[in-house]
Amino acid sequence: MSTTARPYEPAGPPGPASEGAALGAASAPLAEQRTRALLAWDAFRDLAAAADPDAPSRLPGWTGRAVVAHLASWPDEPLLARLLAEARGTRSADAEPLDQDTANAALVEAHRDATAAELLAALDDGRTRLVAAFDAVEREGIGLARTGSQVGPVPLLTQLGAIAYELAVHAADLVPCGAPEADAELVDAGLLALADITGALAARYGLTAESALVGPGGGWAFAADGGGWSVRAVPAGKSTGPAVRASSAALLLDASAGRRSVPPLLVKRDLRLDNVPGLLALAPLLDRVPGLPGGPALNVAAGWLGGLGRAIGRFQR
Repeated sequence: MSTTARPYEPAGPPGPASEGAALGAASAPLAEQRTRALLAWDAFRDLAAAADPDAPSRLPGWTGRAVVAHLASWPDEPLLARLLAEARGTRSADAEPLDQDTANAALVEAHRDATAAELLAALDDGRTRLVAAFDAVEREGIGLARTGSQVGPVPLLTQLGAIAYELAVHAADLVPCGAPEADAELVDAGLLALADITGALAARYGLTAESALVGPGGGWAFAADGGGWSVRAVPAGKSTGPAVRASSAALLLDASAGRRSVPPLLVKRDLRLDNVPGLLALAPLLDRVPGLPGGPALNVAAGWLGGLGRAIGRFQR
């Protein structure tokens, strides 16, 4: 087992392009990353407090309790403790990604009788652990160390930021349980996390690609060159490069998570693809990472140019 934290490196042999390369949102000031992550967590906690845990959620077969239990911190699922151990080099990442569906089912079953107070207490424990993780990054300098994820090794800070994506997507799952719509800050944090993790994957597999995720009020874009990746805010208005644009930022998250079927959204122009050939630079990721966030939209783009989506193309002209 390794005892030294390993810095993140893109796929392929190290070279001048990877030395000092940008690492997306993980390269931003730590205070900015911490603030965004905790705002997202607190926003979800407020929504969970307003939800009826016994009501059916948007996810088939899941109650509000199951949605919250899935994201909360429990003694039997110390995710952040595992990530910190991997970043410190005191634990090796698992050889194979976790079977997330099986793990989720087991976690939900274990806490099927949790009270509303216990669910909120578990969310509070998760926030405490998230604060401790950022404190460790600041104190020990392990923010860029490699940690295992469902999509391969990524920096610890990338994982801490990616939590916002799950929070934002599941916030919408709680609306049928009586929770209000997620606020703009939570949705924005989730959209940044989606752009960031896709950029990380593109860089890891040596791709040169870029894309923007844009709603009416703007969004986020990434650019990867095989040596690293960057993320930037996109102002409102049509982007000039490859982009997935939607009638709302929340819709981008829903489409990426498979909550909404992409083809009807394209036909209704609630979702639009700009510069599809540029988007297809990301297509190799679909074969390597079947669970890629945003994969449904990329699959549609690939099918479109392959002849499967010509009708959609006519609607977008």
